[in-house]
Amino acid sequence: MRKLDETQKRYQRIRAKHQEKRRSAKWKGRKKRQRFIVETKKIKKRKQAKKKSIPLSSPTNFSLIQNTDEVLGYFELAKKHLNNDENVTLDISDVENLSPESVTLMVASINNEQFIKNGIVTGNAPSKSKLNKLFTESGFYEHVSANRKFKKDANGLLHKETHQKVEPNVAKLALLRGSKHVFATKKVDLGIMYEILIECMSNTNSHADLKREGTYYWWLYVYNDPETNITIYTFLDLGIGIFKSATVQGFINKTRKSLGMYPHINIVDDLLAGNIKSRVKKDGDIRGKGIPQIVANAKSDYFRSFYIIANDIKINLKTGERQQLQHSLNGTMLYWELEAK
Repeated sequence: MRKLDETQKRYQRIRAKHQEKRRSAKWKGRKKRQRFIVETKKIKKRKQAKKKSIPLSSPTNFSLIQNTDEVLGYFELAKKHLNNDENVTLDISDVENLSPESVTLMVASINNEQFIKNGIVTGNAPSKSKLNKLFTESGFYEHVSANRKFKKDANGLLHKETHQKVEPNVAKLALLRGSKHVFATKKVDLGIMYEILIECMSNTNSHADLKREGTYYWWLYVYNDPETNITIYTFLDLGIGIFKSATVQGFINKTRKSLGMYPHINIVDDLLAGNIKSRVKKDGDIRGKGIPQIVANAKSDYFRSFYIIANDIKINLKTGERQQLQHSLNGTMLYWELEAK
């Protein structure tokens, strides 16, 4: 018999210990509970699938930027049904206007466990050929269960964070896709937009509790309008949202002079100016610098428009206008349009 070396002996000891553990009542009991949980979920899913789906017709102007409150109200209603263990059908067949940021919100919501809960979502596509093309070629069907797949627009980009918070290569690709469409062969320094994309990625979870970092995914959609030289960028995370973060709530509790409700719109200026500081990490870096930097970069002439929608606040960074919304986005969205000067 061949003599075993120390490495092989160590492996044999570890393997023997593992096999002994698998024969224990504790191990078998845990495995039995796991199988029970899996089977229970399967049974519950089959029962859920037998329930009728509630049809929800979307607003005809299905643009989150143009028709913010009505679109948010639509998703709020869908979430209410889903969280009540009901199934819904998101019917967008009759929309007269469909915008890229609404497509982003839809695909992100369908992939969000807090939105879906135990419900099942089905849906359709716009009837109008132009809007149908935008929807089906966006890459939407690559992120949902569907009976068929559609050809994706090779010049666009719909990306979900895969395994890390900041993805420089994705930022560069997004930058190139837009730059090629808007400026063609003209060389333009878009370093400020790269900064914006990196800030968006790095700040995805920074407005939430430190313990919840890495919990949320971000989505990035780059849409090149085929009829113009404009590229639309949508960055979305369905986390806690800026105005419900522990940092902002702490600022409100510290600065307000009276008890009771304190509208988020009252602290927009402080947020944009960088007066609301996030906690300091052990390495001394201050979190939350991204918003003032984004505000400064948004003033560039390269951006035709620039918006932030967070919780119940909508801010136009180009004009400084802000709006208190009736319905709330559970997260933060940044939207901007890139065009040649």
